[in-house]
Amino acid sequence: MKEKLMEWIFPPRCAVCGEVLALGERKGFLCHKCEENIPFIPKNICPHCGGETDRAGFCDFCLKPFAFETACAAFPYEKVRQAIHLFKYEGGKQLGEGLGELLADYLLQYHEDLLVKTDIILSVPLHPKKEKRRGFNQTHIFCQKISEKTGLVFRKDGLRRKRDTAAQSTLRTPEERRQNLKDAFEAALDVSGKGILLVDDIFTTGSTCNECAKALYRAGAKEVHILCLSAAGL
Repeated sequence: MKEKLMEWIFPPRCAVCGEVLALGERKGFLCHKCEENIPFIPKNICPHCGGETDRAGFCDFCLKPFAFETACAAFPYEKVRQAIHLFKYEGGKQLGEGLGELLADYLLQYHEDLLVKTDIILSVPLHPKKEKRRGFNQTHIFCQKISEKTGLVFRKDGLRRKRDTAAQSTLRTPEERRQNLKDAFEAALDVSGKGILLVDDIFTTGSTCNECAKALYRAGAKEVHILCLSAAGL
C-alpha cells in the first residue's frame, strides 16, 4: 500500500525525457519512445562544438584549452535537461540510477578504450554543506552504476572541494566560472601513476572538470579522462 501511494505521489519518470512513465513502462526506466531511439551523441560528432571528428568524444580543437587528456558526453544537455533537474532538485533519485545505467552503456558502447586506461573512477565533489542540503551527490550515483557494470573501482572520497563556491550556473562569463573554481579542489587519496576517469553530470565551459584535473595532476595522476552525462554545447 505504501509503495502504491508513493508511486501515485511521485510517479516514475523516463530517465531521458523526464516524462511520467505509462503503467506498462514502469518495470524499466525509459519510455517506449526513448527506448526505441536512445539519443546518444553520435560517435563522429564533438559534444562541445558539434563539428565532425574522427573519434568519439571532444575534437582536438576543443580539447586544447584543458588539462585533461580526453572528454566525452553521452547526451546533448537539452535532451536530458528535465530529467537532470528532477533528479537533482526534486528528489528523483530513481531517475539518477537510470541515468547512471545509460551513462555506463554509453561508455561500454563508444569508449571501451577508456576501460583499460582507467584505474580509478572519481566523481566531481560537492562541498559537504551543499551535499548535506541536497541529501546526495548526483555523480556518486552515476559512478556506482558505472562501477557495477564495468568492474572499475569507484572511490567516492578521491577528490575534495576545499571551499564552498558559488553555483557555476549563477555566473555570467567563462572567466567568472574559472575564477570561482580556481584551486577549489584537492586530491584526497594517492593517485600517483593512476589513470583517472572523472565523472560529472553537465559539461558547460569545462571549468569544473579542468580544475579537478589540475588537482589530480598535481597529486601525480598519470592521465585524467572526463566522462559527462551531457554537454551544453550542442
